[in-house]
Amino acid sequence: MIRPIRKLNKSFSTSLAPLCRKVYPTKSEDGFRRMAPAMCSTARASSTAAAASNTLFPWRHDSMLPDRVLQHNDFSGPFNPTTRDPPILRKLIAARELNIPFWDVMPIPFHKHEWEMDLANNFAVAFEFAMEELLRSLFQVPVKHENGIVSINSTTSTDVITTTSEVETHLFADNEYLKGMMDKNLIKQYQINPENMHLKFSLQPIEAELQHIFAVPVQGLTREIVEDNPYVRGAIYRLHTAYDENGFDEDYFDLLTDFAKHGPEKQTVVAEAAIRCNEFFQVKDTSTGRVVQGMEDGSEEEEVVHIVRFEVVTDESQDGGEREIGNWKIIDVDDLLEGNVFH
Repeated sequence: MIRPIRKLNKSFSTSLAPLCRKVYPTKSEDGFRRMAPAMCSTARASSTAAAASNTLFPWRHDSMLPDRVLQHNDFSGPFNPTTRDPPILRKLIAARELNIPFWDVMPIPFHKHEWEMDLANNFAVAFEFAMEELLRSLFQVPVKHENGIVSINSTTSTDVITTTSEVETHLFADNEYLKGMMDKNLIKQYQINPENMHLKFSLQPIEAELQHIFAVPVQGLTREIVEDNPYVRGAIYRLHTAYDENGFDEDYFDLLTDFAKHGPEKQTVVAEAAIRCNEFFQVKDTSTGRVVQGMEDGSEEEEVVHIVRFEVVTDESQDGGEREIGNWKIIDVDDLLEGNVFH
């Protein structure tokens, strides 16, 4: 059974709050519907465009999963030694950081654990609200968000804005709310000139499935620490090299101690979900009115799938009990940044 997406699961609501705090006063409790095994074949691929283009929007409109997902590549880093470990072990380590007992992780034939479904569906809600804020902030026009559907027509004049929530626009580069939802490197990919394009877009998540989850295999290594201490970047590669040369020798543990000294109690967990959506996507060149991306006028919504990647940092609790789970943040969408790997 697919869990409702309009109601956050209690065990994850705290850590997803910055992404989903607008979810709580929801108008409905509609949920994902079960999809047929095969996705709609009418959806046409619209390749993810470089953000530097003046008339293209960086977006993937495709009914098929990316090849790397089908090949079980989780973008955990080319020199991540834990990629040699069984997937179940990697999942167990990540689940431990989320205070999930090991018996709720062990695979059961034809069964999805509740925490996996809840996490994936909460990711879908987070994606929905993040896109609403991104589009509103970028195009500075009303973005409708009703019954789980986010939609925008950037040709809409701002003088039709009437509600309090709709007038809460922000300068794109200074939108702290958006920065709380998305990593700054991902936000940069959308820093386009909206005056050069007309975007007509609607997005309705209908089903989500957890694809990968793993913990970065260096205790204390977080994105913030790497940004503040650039020499730490490549830590996994150096550990990998040290291990291959001499195994778990003194040099290996010296490196591990050095990397962990910045915050040994912290751990980074990365997870990504495949989110199936009903979607309309069209970009027109403002100067010519010609469709340069996506679907033609009069087309029906198509079923597509997006791979949305999240990251969270966990920490030791002061009372020594369960791990404290930070705030999940979107770090990549449809491999626009090839997983946005920081280590």
